[in-house]
Amino acid sequence: MKTSQATIARIEQVLTWGLHLLIAVLLVLVCWRASHWSVWVLVAGYGVVYVLGVMPRTPFNQHRLVWFILLSLLWASLIWDGPEPAYLVFPMFFLVVMITTPMRAAIAIVVLTAIAVVTLSMHLGFSVGVVTGPLLGALVAWVLGTCFQLLTHTLKELVDARASAIRASKSAGEQAERARIAGEIHDTVAQGLSSIQMLLHAAEKRVEDPQALRHIQLARQTTAENLAEIRNIIAALQPTPLVGADLPIALARLSSTTPLRERISFEVDGTPRVLPDEMEAEIVRIAQTLLGNVVRHSDARSAKMTLTYQEDQILLDVLDDGKGFDIAEMMRRKSVGLPTAQRRAEHLGGSLIIESTLGAGTGISARIPYQQRS
Repeated sequence: MKTSQATIARIEQVLTWGLHLLIAVLLVLVCWRASHWSVWVLVAGYGVVYVLGVMPRTPFNQHRLVWFILLSLLWASLIWDGPEPAYLVFPMFFLVVMITTPMRAAIAIVVLTAIAVVTLSMHLGFSVGVVTGPLLGALVAWVLGTCFQLLTHTLKELVDARASAIRASKSAGEQAERARIAGEIHDTVAQGLSSIQMLLHAAEKRVEDPQALRHIQLARQTTAENLAEIRNIIAALQPTPLVGADLPIALARLSSTTPLRERISFEVDGTPRVLPDEMEAEIVRIAQTLLGNVVRHSDARSAKMTLTYQEDQILLDVLDDGKGFDIAEMMRRKSVGLPTAQRRAEHLGGSLIIESTLGAGTGISARIPYQQRS
């Protein structure tokens, strides 16, 4: 693909320099056959305007049509001196094809061809050659120029498509590696911590020394907290509910596979729409964290998760009727779950709002701004 693109660039460069050479030769011919010194002045003006149009960082680079119109006016001033200036119309056909759309180029070529035919007929007399020469030149220039533009545009699209495919392949590879790491953590660290917790629980029942019992309870509590955070890390590494599903289906699947099952309801409010892949993945990870907290810490009898599509933002709300918690105390303990969900929301430019009262349940809302493209 890079070779094809480089080849097209070389062809374009050769054609451009060939066009410069053709215009230079025709200008020299016009000066040689000039009948008045004013023709030399017009040729000099034409040459200066042309050079300013092809050089980088000049005003004409941003106003290509103005540049071509000025060249056309100078050319129209030259053609009344003799037939030679009329031949400049052939390279001008290619110029107009290069700087504008095929339809506009066709209209400009028709106008230039008509002027060239009338001028040549005035100087050389009306004949078949005088008419067919400019007509054939115009047709060839328009067809070749348009085809070259289409080829360049198609090649650019192919290069962009190849780059998108490489990015998608890289993303798929990253997701596979994340899933592998999550599996390794689950099979080693998480299982090990779970086994340690069970052993400590069994030892707790057999120890009678109060001091030793407090140490064992502290060790079991620390192990339980570390196990919960490890599970959050696993959930963050592997957002499996998104595989083969859009966001509402992924969240419905996620809520139905928790230990609470039917006691967790899921609803969608508003009209679902396609979101960027990264945003959907982050929302799923936030939902995993929030539902994980409900299952492990809330002692809730029921919970509800709602995904709301608004005009300028996406809302993910999780409500439960559990025991609630002290938000300030949770922040002092420096837990990982909710701060991680908050960082994910802030990464998307949003926020995480937490409302909880001891004995009265918890409500958490993730608000993600999103402006739908028109």
